[in-house]
Amino acid sequence: MTKQRWIRRALSNVTSRSRKRSQSNCTDLEELSEVVPPMPAAKSTALFTQDPMKVPCMGGCVELQQEHSKHLLPEEVVLFEPTEEEMFAESNARHGSRLIFLNTPLLPSEVDALVALRKEWMRRGKGRDELPEFIRLSALRIMQHKRFDPSRAMDLVQTCLDERVRRLPLREEDLLADLSYGAMYWHGRDRKCRPCLVVRIERFAELIKERERCIRMTIFVLEYALRFAMVPGRVENWVVLVDFENASDIMSFYQLPTMCLTAKALSQTLESVYCCRMVWVKLLNLPTILSRIVQSVIPADKKKKVSAIEDYKKELLKYFEPSQLEARYGGTRRDLKGHETYPFRFYPGCRGAMTARPLTCESGRS
Repeated sequence: MTKQRWIRRALSNVTSRSRKRSQSNCTDLEELSEVVPPMPAAKSTALFTQDPMKVPCMGGCVELQQEHSKHLLPEEVVLFEPTEEEMFAESNARHGSRLIFLNTPLLPSEVDALVALRKEWMRRGKGRDELPEFIRLSALRIMQHKRFDPSRAMDLVQTCLDERVRRLPLREEDLLADLSYGAMYWHGRDRKCRPCLVVRIERFAELIKERERCIRMTIFVLEYALRFAMVPGRVENWVVLVDFENASDIMSFYQLPTMCLTAKALSQTLESVYCCRMVWVKLLNLPTILSRIVQSVIPADKKKKVSAIEDYKKELLKYFEPSQLEARYGGTRRDLKGHETYPFRFYPGCRGAMTARPLTCESGRS
């Protein structure tokens, strides 16, 4: 009942905002001018000034002043019903890796794995019976990522503490300048409602020189998606486009060591701290000269998720509706300059015309 009330309340908010907007202005219905105020977050800062073990598992981006996209969580996303294909990789609960972890029944083996992790936590004498708050909802993800080895999973808990918790909270105003480069941003969703992370390597020209700066921005971007763009039990993953267009222009022989270290740090953040979230990565415009460098920063067990595609304007339309992609990637949305990428852009109709609501004044929605 609690979940049903939450869905009704969410849909009520979407409906009321859409109706008010459509009555006042029926032009430019899908662009960034249609935004909603951010959720109150001022008090959330206090959650990160207490005992690190009590830091929440999501919501590390705080004090947001920029407005959210109006289509951040449309009805088709909130009410998305994942099939077994969306629940497990390889569409197989017995042999495939789990993709959806929350608000869904667990397998007996997964329950046993959580028991084993808790026993390992207590065995190490951490002084607490319960797992720390910052990994409690991610415990099964961590176990799966470490092949259900409790000892290795505990090492990853420490990594999450060092790489994520100790950097939180991240205030929007402190990151705005870096976000304005447009090096990493959310743009639309694939047909399975998963938000799409776009990484533009050429826009990292200034950022990639400073490892900490890159990591903080990456954490902010990912925390934003976890807090605002996901629906537990329905949409819990993301997909990634990495665009190498003009990437060779920002690299020099002397900068390669530093850039490789930074790239590896970002890779660790994406796949360790936020494990089991990424479904796949598509590499676009990858120059041959950079191929070996790119392969060196991809963990061996994750390479099956990563693929370079040449005719990407055609290939990406297998995964996305055209309305979810910029024109440079074969979509119908205009290409964004760096400073236009934040606030992040989301659009209706990610699952196709059959699920998209008519965008007319008469419909009462936008």
